[in-house]
Amino acid sequence: MKKLLVTTDFSSISRAAIRFAIQFAAQTPCELIFYSVNTKTFEDNIDNYYKKTTQDYKLKKFILSIYKTTKKEPGKAEFVTENHTHVDQAIIAYAQKCHADFICINTSGPGIFNQLIGTTATKLITTSPIPLLVIPYNYRMKAIHLLLYASDLVKLGVELPFVKKFAALFAADVALYHYNELLDQGNFKEDFNKIAQNYQSDKVSFNFKKLNIEYSLLNHLKVDIRTIRPSIVVMFTKQNRDWFERHFLSSKTKEFGFDTHTPILVFRK
Repeated sequence: MKKLLVTTDFSSISRAAIRFAIQFAAQTPCELIFYSVNTKTFEDNIDNYYKKTTQDYKLKKFILSIYKTTKKEPGKAEFVTENHTHVDQAIIAYAQKCHADFICINTSGPGIFNQLIGTTATKLITTSPIPLLVIPYNYRMKAIHLLLYASDLVKLGVELPFVKKFAALFAADVALYHYNELLDQGNFKEDFNKIAQNYQSDKVSFNFKKLNIEYSLLNHLKVDIRTIRPSIVVMFTKQNRDWFERHFLSSKTKEFGFDTHTPILVFRK
């Protein structure tokens, strides 16, 4: 049984990650751990114990109120609050402590990556050893049935099994998209087709697209996301700030924009 650590700060925006987690649990058996960090720390005393108990109750009440709006019954779930000065560090530490398979977190507003600088989501994307589900603030619940897997093909043999294993939780299809500026030169297209023949199946399809270097990777993805309407976009990242900024926070990306209702699953390379 998979285990999701679902973060919330009690804001209306954070309801998106909770709704996604509820949908996740509705389609496959899993345990949801709803988790909140209070950055105001208290001394370890009776008063602190009372405050934590109050926080735990507040969290449970908040989550159950969202369940009512989805008309879905709560399954196996825990409600945990902690005091910590660094939210991202606390989330990773607790995720490791409870052996979470995924961390689920919402974005802070319009433009999934354009608005992430300095946020907890950004810090987790660049530091978390645990796969991260980033849920847009405007997410609306729908069945998970198709994954768009954006791949550079470099470590396809290592990455694809992880994607297929995740997709199998929902009996979902996988549409792999690879963007390359050399697609129409030499034998590149023939080489790509050979790769597809080796890995494609009834559940996995390959799509090779010409990359226009004047636009970012996200600009290309936005077009295809609108076309095939995947349930989740899957990426493997090199977790360092330079890579993240180059691909997701470039000036060209900001100008074009990348605002979607589609959750993103980030695996660490």
